[in-house]
Parts: sequence; structure tokens; C-alpha cells
Amino acid sequence: TYRNPVIYAMELRDLMLAEGINRAELARSLGVSRARVTQWLDLLELPECVLRQARVKGDHWEHRLITERELRLQRKGD
Repeated sequence: TYRNPVIYAMELRDLMLAEGINRAELARSLGVSRARVTQWLDLLELPECVLRQARVKGDHWEHRLITERELRLQRKGD
């Protein structure tokens, strides 16, 4: 299944807050770079209307409904 990038980013942010860890520690625990964690978390800085539209699509899709790239392009379109 595919994950909704906005919902995944929200889960990562919530995990950081709950565990009291920073981006570098989260990256180590996920086995990714700190830059990749930053890319995910930066999605949460998109306009609220874009975030809301992405959230209503739900999570755990059978096929990709929206990608991180598409979301970022919406920011540039504003």
C-alpha cells in the first residue's frame, strides 16, 4: 500500500514530539537521512487548504493518489 505523504509527515512530527527527539535522531531510527526527514516535515508547511485536501484522501491507498512532488508544486502555484 501507499501512504498519504501529509498523514505520514504528521505521524513523524507527532512521534518526534512524543519521544522528545530531533530530526537527526528520528532519521537514525528510520534509517534515512536527516535531509529526507526534513523533506517530509516540510510538507506540513504547505497552505492549510492543500493540507486539508490531502488529509481527506485518507491513508493506505492501493495506488498513489497524490505524491510529495505534486504537493510541493501546489505550494509553488500559490
